[in-house]
Amino acid sequence: MSPRQIFQFGDFQVDPLSRTLRRQEDVVTLSRRAFDVLLYLVQNPGRVVTRDELLKNAWPDSFVDENSLAQSISALRRALDEKPGDNNYIATLPGRGYQFVSPVQVVPEGSTSAESLTGYGNLAIAPNESAASGLPGILMQRETIRTSITTQEDRLLNLPTPRRSWAKIGIVAVALMAGSIVAGYAIWRKSRPQGAAVSGRVMLAVLPFQNLTGDPEQEYFADGLTEEMITKLSQLHPERLGVIARTSVMGYKHGNKRLDEIGRELSVQYVLEGSFRRTADRLRITAQLIRVRDQSHLWAEDYDSEPSDILSVQDGVALAVAREIQLRLTPQQKTSLASVRTISPEAHEAYLKGRFFWNQRTEDGFRKAIEYFQAAIAKDPNYAQAYAGLADAYILQAGYGFVPEKDAMPKAKEAALHALSIDDRIAEAYTSLALISVQYEWKWAEAEKNFKRALELNPNYSIAHHWYGDGYLVGIGRTDEGIAELRKALELDPLSLMIATDLAKWLCFTGKFDEGMKLFQKVFEVDPDFTEAHILLAEAYEVRGMYSEAVAELKKIKSPDVHGFVKSQLGRAYALQGKRGEALEIVAEMRRRYQRDYVDPAPIAYIYIALGDKDSAFVWLEKAYAQHRSEMDGLRTDWVYEPIRSDPRFADLVRRVGVP
Repeated sequence: MSPRQIFQFGDFQVDPLSRTLRRQEDVVTLSRRAFDVLLYLVQNPGRVVTRDELLKNAWPDSFVDENSLAQSISALRRALDEKPGDNNYIATLPGRGYQFVSPVQVVPEGSTSAESLTGYGNLAIAPNESAASGLPGILMQRETIRTSITTQEDRLLNLPTPRRSWAKIGIVAVALMAGSIVAGYAIWRKSRPQGAAVSGRVMLAVLPFQNLTGDPEQEYFADGLTEEMITKLSQLHPERLGVIARTSVMGYKHGNKRLDEIGRELSVQYVLEGSFRRTADRLRITAQLIRVRDQSHLWAEDYDSEPSDILSVQDGVALAVAREIQLRLTPQQKTSLASVRTISPEAHEAYLKGRFFWNQRTEDGFRKAIEYFQAAIAKDPNYAQAYAGLADAYILQAGYGFVPEKDAMPKAKEAALHALSIDDRIAEAYTSLALISVQYEWKWAEAEKNFKRALELNPNYSIAHHWYGDGYLVGIGRTDEGIAELRKALELDPLSLMIATDLAKWLCFTGKFDEGMKLFQKVFEVDPDFTEAHILLAEAYEVRGMYSEAVAELKKIKSPDVHGFVKSQLGRAYALQGKRGEALEIVAEMRRRYQRDYVDPAPIAYIYIALGDKDSAFVWLEKAYAQHRSEMDGLRTDWVYEPIRSDPRFADLVRRVGVP
């Protein structure tokens, strides 16, 4: 055609010749197949286009099925920034096809005037209305030159929007061990803000307390003391003081980094160092506050006490820190810190051991953590933090797939509620209740209320920001708010690969490709074996129809702890690849295991969806529903369900789960 024609709708422009989609001045990256679908739809605005018509006209020379079409439609909705339930551009008509409902104009290149396609340029078309078809004289011929090989950069930029359960963080247990994380941060820290808090608050890091007892078996006490000081200082004056989370600081345990390096890497102005010695009946804790800028020691103190006075010692350190960095505490805060509290040394020791094993994120670690938290409660039935720890252990034990949710979640809720009955200001317990509401009970309003209460009590609690953003907000379509929460989480835990991966993922999915991909690539640069990143990349390949690459990516995963989970994803990738035999072999193996062991039914359903066996898929989705599996919270947003969304059984399932 001459002159060259460009299709315009809303803030977007489609240029068929250069095969680009632009939003104002920004290029929106699309796969080849997704662009073909978009082009055909904008050429036929307002008209109901059947699936068969799209398959025949968008990809006439390729053998593709409805799964590929559904995935391309899902990718388009993400590219056009359509939230779940919105029909601003593409409406799905169950049983019929799709309709491009936004007004479309044809703009000749270099012209300031526009022509409305079929007279609908300024007319909003209702989703169920039909418009006359036919674009004589302006329909674009398909290009004879077509890019057949997508660049690696393009493949990475168009990542999918999988709704991974927050609980699947369990599959990266080994990769999150602190010692392996810091080793690669020469690359990571180059992108970190240097020397100034992102939020404008004063930022402080509590470095791992040193064990001066000479007994390696006392390392659990050092780690527990570090974690408790972080919690104490996080609650001190959250509007003025931000405290770096445990994940990031534990990487400096037994390290030899200079304080100025640590300050730059964590973007903190102050560092608290500490050590301890202990005997059977005495405890000596030494603490000192250092200003990073000039490495001057602002304050140092030795505390000699009985082990039962450990909480009072922590309060004393907190008061000293507040005084030295000129935090103005309220009378209520001062009274709370000045109160004299004692705790059973045996209960406290059991609690610290429980946290030590909980942080290992292994099946045996969770089992031991539960035993130690229960021992702490037996020694001190009013130990609220021990109940909160018990709730955390049950939640992750189920989330990592070691036990069924129905066996663990009710116990977790009981423990969290008991903690709050003793002390209703424990942010961890509210966060646990919120996750239970999202992933097991499907009580969405209650979940948000508990997340907000947790963050009100402790705005420095990075896990609450992370799970609220990635586990709740993005799952119900409030993506911008979810990204904001993830940014806060990363500020508080800047060396967390898990938070960085989730933030990078959602940045990519919402069009902030440059920022997102820089962060995503840094995760691989720091840890090439980071399991969660490989899984998300494999899903990205699946969405783009690059099934061989997805299989190859999954085979890079080395951790034996995730064998079952990776096996199910391989089955789905094989099904999408057209290797029905391999997929059916895997699904048969999983069904056999389901008869004798605990196996999550949802991934079995995913394989059947990819195989196009809807009846079998719904059988296994019903099993997942009956077990209150966490995958149910992604019904509205997870791309994997796209091929069955038009089925009335799916609408009924969404209604019963009630995702907002």
